[in-house]
Amino acid sequence: MAKRDYYAVLGLERSASDDNIKRAFRDLARRYHPDVNKDAGAQERFVEIQEAYAVLSDPEKRAAYDRFGHSGVNAPAGGGAVDFDVEDLGSMFDAFFGGRGRSPFGGGGSGAGAHRASRRARPAETRHEITVDFMTAVVGGSRTLEIKRGSATQSVDVTIPAGVEPDAKLRVRGVGHADPGSPGKRGDVILTVHIQPHPLFRRGDTSRGEQSRDLYLDLPITIGEAVNGAKVDVPTPSGTATIAVPAGASSGSKLRLRGQGCQTTPAGDLYAVLMVKPPPSGEITDDEREILDRLGRATPIRTEPHWPTSSGADANRQGMP
Repeated sequence: MAKRDYYAVLGLERSASDDNIKRAFRDLARRYHPDVNKDAGAQERFVEIQEAYAVLSDPEKRAAYDRFGHSGVNAPAGGGAVDFDVEDLGSMFDAFFGGRGRSPFGGGGSGAGAHRASRRARPAETRHEITVDFMTAVVGGSRTLEIKRGSATQSVDVTIPAGVEPDAKLRVRGVGHADPGSPGKRGDVILTVHIQPHPLFRRGDTSRGEQSRDLYLDLPITIGEAVNGAKVDVPTPSGTATIAVPAGASSGSKLRLRGQGCQTTPAGDLYAVLMVKPPPSGEITDDEREILDRLGRATPIRTEPHWPTSSGADANRQGMP
């Protein structure tokens, strides 16, 4: 069955503001939460609402969805054991159902009956932190979480989705504290994911206009490789790849390897940022230095009108062949 349009799921126009998206999500989540709505199909509707909000509340994912539709985003799967904890749903549902003197069924009632119903609606959550290596965050993987319950310890396998963001929250369902109101049932574990830095790669920075699913690698090259061009081996998440440095390359130029970024859907790209490195000064002979000076004088740089022309270097540049 084809997925419905995410804006239609939340009852919104495509021009909806962030506040409108959040407000619609809160209203619908409260209406269809399975602890409150026992109608057939409420669970599926609630999962659909979560998925739509997970995409439309994220500026980058929303832009990808607006452009490419469902194929352009890596929306969290609602039916798995682990999913993204969008906008800390635990806090939101605590406000709806968590013993604040309000009935979980929409009224303003209070008292012991309403309080007991609120407590039954959502068992206590357990919060844990986990640190994963950079490449696991890029390509995805699994980790084992040790959860202590009194003197016993339970091992739980946790799926780390590809492209998980630093400090993202994952919800591991049904492995937390026992639910006093429902024998045999347990609450959820909210897992905060920390990501170790990598010595070579970094994730794209959205504040710079980059995509977080892309990777960046500073690639040092020699003057000779920059002038003449070269083929250089570089690491990627899937192994070693060879890229062609074009002749005349300059520092700061980016070479793209498609699909070699975070293994999301769609996959991100890997950008090799060229960094031209001069040879050690002590290794250059006088003849080589003269050649470099001559090449420098033949290189048209700082020729725009706003650059000063009275310095000794520029005078030498203009007066020498």
